Amino acid sequence: MFCKCLSRTTSPFHTLREPAWAASSELLTPSGAPLERIVETCRTLRFRDIARWRVSRLGLASNQRLAHLIERVFDSRQFEDLRIPLAVVATDLTSGEPVVFTQGNLVDAIRASCAFPGLFEPVEIGTRCLADGGLVAPVPTRAARDLGAATVLGVSVGMQDGHRGAPTNIFQVVSRAVSAAQKHQLEIWERHADLVLRPDVQSLAWDDFHRAEEAIAAGAAAARRALPRIEKLLGQKEEAAQGLQSRLEAEDKGYLWLAEALR
Repeated sequence: MFCKCLSRTTSPFHTLREPAWAASSELLTPSGAPLERIVETCRTLRFRDIARWRVSRLGLASNQRLAHLIERVFDSRQFEDLRIPLAVVATDLTSGEPVVFTQGNLVDAIRASCAFPGLFEPVEIGTRCLADGGLVAPVPTRAARDLGAATVLGVSVGMQDGHRGAPTNIFQVVSRAVSAAQKHQLEIWERHADLVLRPDVQSLAWDDFHRAEEAIAAGAAAARRALPRIEKLLGQKEEAAQGLQSRLEAEDKGYLWLAEALR
């Protein structure tokens, strides 16, 4: 698992921004939930734990059950209670613009970020009708920058259905259409990332909950391969920050000396 491997680095992580695919698993980390609980939640998670089939004009299922999962597993209920600053991105279906949540209720924000169009009904928060944040921010690196992160690591898993050839059902049609649109957004979000990891999960479909162990292993493998680059990157950023601090302190001393000399 990505977070497990990163815990072996010597540098702390101060901000986190997760896309919709991770909202019910990796987001447990900033909430204070132990890593073991995260892994066990992923291993036992099934579609029925987060959704209920309910055909309506706006979707085929409701993800209201996801709210119960969050309340049962998370140690935090509000953004302000998190140990690490977090941003959750959803898509405003009226304006087509991203909506970034950094405060208030966690449950509603995560439900909105996970409301994949065509499958789940949109989630209403205030006057907004919201859907999956991946529509406008496949890997929301800019949200991480806006939180103040000096170093941004992007994790891209793409969007695949685990099958080759022409789509055979409506879910494959929708997911492949969204995936095609996201491919043209690569340049936009990658420019805000210092490093991008791409776990090998191309054979996994969105509903392969029973293959969670494979997904965990793929994330861990990608993180292990990147650890030297990550530590080097963090070291460079830390050295640059220390150098800047030293220059600022030197300038302050210079100003003080000049002020004393002019008295």
